Amino acid sequence: MLLEYEREGRYRNLSRRRYVFVGDGATDKIDSRDDVIVARMLPDNIEHHANLLSFTAWYAIARNDLAESGSVSILEYDVSIAESFTAETLAALSGTHCIAGYVPFKLSHPMFLHATPWFTNSLEAVYGVDADGIVRSHLGGGGRDLWTATTNISMRTGDLASFVDWFLPLTVRFRHDPIGAHVHERTIPIFCKLNQIENVYIPGVLKHTQARSHGILAISQEEARDRAAGSAPLLPEN
Repeated sequence: MLLEYEREGRYRNLSRRRYVFVGDGATDKIDSRDDVIVARMLPDNIEHHANLLSFTAWYAIARNDLAESGSVSILEYDVSIAESFTAETLAALSGTHCIAGYVPFKLSHPMFLHATPWFTNSLEAVYGVDADGIVRSHLGGGGRDLWTATTNISMRTGDLASFVDWFLPLTVRFRHDPIGAHVHERTIPIFCKLNQIENVYIPGVLKHTQARSHGILAISQEEARDRAAGSAPLLPEN
């Protein structure tokens, strides 16, 4: 996929980039490339926890000091990047203390809180954090009904290290379960709220095709709505 996407010029708008290969697949076609890092070969890696998906790359970057500057964009392989991506991302990160995403979704949609039961359960069990309450407080206080979905994220390098340290204990609760893979992206706005970091959306510079080569899907929207039906709506209904 990497070689094909490069032939297409999919990443041509990223002048500085490196690839982190996660999983246990064959790497013979890319072993000779200086711009490819195979996570399982790093001194510190968690590749034996296959269900954690993209978090294994976040962990690899943070724990092996792979980021070479004060900020980093971690993007999934199946994205298309606009020419203005770098300029707009750097402008956002220099303008405020934030974690920036590119794919908008509503916090009030049942798929945020209920697409995987491990999301709210692990936060409550490990840290005593009430994710539902945090979202209600945010929306009730006039906060934007916005979650920057997917793990295509840009942030300060220090915030990446802090997030990895904070998220790792949660994974003990769900890393045995494939559906636990969907906890990662949902905890980002909670982490931002807990640490007074702004979670911002940069529109129009990234498209995510969601190829899902890993084959792990979240709970269906219908089931998420059923799970949400037992609690009051996060936003008053019109």
